[in-house]
Amino acid sequence: MERIETGRARLPNGVQIGYRIRLLPPASFPSLPAAIAAQLQQKRCMIPQTYEARRPENVIHGAFEKQGSEDWAVLCSSDGMTTLYVFFQSHPSDAIPLRRQPDGEWLGAEVADAYGSAWGISVRMPSQIRSAKLRGDGPDHNGIEDSFVEHSSSTHYFRDGGWVTLENGN
Repeated sequence: MERIETGRARLPNGVQIGYRIRLLPPASFPSLPAAIAAQLQQKRCMIPQTYEARRPENVIHGAFEKQGSEDWAVLCSSDGMTTLYVFFQSHPSDAIPLRRQPDGEWLGAEVADAYGSAWGISVRMPSQIRSAKLRGDGPDHNGIEDSFVEHSSSTHYFRDGGWVTLENGN
């Protein structure tokens, strides 16, 4: 069942504001593999929706480990903290935590007299990934775009057994 998290946070300019974050259960994402949905339920995950969401978001599917793999990435909110988890097809029972922050850290546009979540993730295609940090051959699989909506974004790219984080220059 959908839930709304409310709280108070301080903006970078020092102003104290209220926020409302819409959270959806893993069951709201029927394409999510059952084994991954079960892990998310075990972690008591709810998926935060950005203030601009028009349909369920922040669960993505792509080739994040290597070309041709069937991997998933999910924002998971539990106990006031959100974690970006990645699940590789090669090790679906090993949730990889990429980043974690308080639910109220990235807030955006006012919605019904409160701010909403401004953390979103999306698939970044190999042709969209360019960086001097990726030496040798260019990217041959997807990255995970990690966005502070309307502010900045970075891309997490898995290469040579580890993650490289690339700033997107917004």
